[in-house]
Amino acid sequence: MDKISRSKLARHTTRRIIDGEGQAALQELAAYLIDSRRTREADLVVRAIYEELERAGIVIADITSAEGLDSDIRTALAALIGAKEFVPQETIDQQVLGGVLVRTPSRVLDATFARRLAKLREHKV
Repeated sequence: MDKISRSKLARHTTRRIIDGEGQAALQELAAYLIDSRRTREADLVVRAIYEELERAGIVIADITSAEGLDSDIRTALAALIGAKEFVPQETIDQQVLGGVLVRTPSRVLDATFARRLAKLREHKV
């Protein structure tokens, strides 16, 4: 059996997810990775799928903030990153002090107070 590239696997799986066949597509992908002894590549394939989804306007974002975000802020973040569909995965972390840290497959937006304070310290030193 010929080895299928990660990018082809990601494109195929992403198309099926968008077409509403996500569960079956992911099961088949997992079976393929196991059968072809490529399970060590699973994280890389998942990342490639996230990138393909982002190109299609479906953005899965890791969001870290000091407190939960309300729907208005989620809507504003979706517009800021240009998402047709926005899937936030939120983490509460008191160490950010305030603001928000957003990570998507292609970029990072760090608008936390902790980052702003660090920048101020850099400029004063």
